[in-house]
Amino acid sequence: MDIDGLKLESISMADKVYEILSLIEYGFMKNKMEFLTTALQEETEVNKMEKALADDIMTIARTVPDRTELASIAQMIEMLERMGDEAVGLIERIEVKVNERLLFSEEAVKQFNETYKAMKSSVQMLREYLRKKDETLKKKIIDNGFYVKALVEKYRKEHADRLVKGDCTPMGANMYFDMLDFTGNLARHSSNIVKLG
Repeated sequence: MDIDGLKLESISMADKVYEILSLIEYGFMKNKMEFLTTALQEETEVNKMEKALADDIMTIARTVPDRTELASIAQMIEMLERMGDEAVGLIERIEVKVNERLLFSEEAVKQFNETYKAMKSSVQMLREYLRKKDETLKKKIIDNGFYVKALVEKYRKEHADRLVKGDCTPMGANMYFDMLDFTGNLARHSSNIVKLG
């Protein structure tokens, strides 16, 4: 394995994360556990990839005089693995929602879907950026990350208002807040990866 190989493998990790996010989306929209189970299985693959690449990085580090690029790649791989962890957090909350038969209002579902779609856009653009290193995409990903953050803050406030009015249960609200937060974190990691260069 060399640095170019690490870059290719990190693209594969980003693709795997996107696949996981698509499975989560189907699981949420259809209340189907099998999509979430498959997403969890795929996330274990992301963890395995990260472990193998960390070993490769340590081996390569002994052979290159300048480790600057290698350090950036190592951070990117760690953040991609962290994105898998955020996805697991989402899966766990959706599983609680399904198992406990927690209902979100139509408005809450609409707001979550809007936020999730915006986050997935960040991850899709990240995949393209890793392939092309297009600076225009870098700016779009960072800008979209701020947009997702604003949505999370806005919809957390609106959902807190629904909770106070009695339109949802405390348990349902907690699941919803967590789901928004994990979604925002996924967009933030995408932004942080492109900032590495």
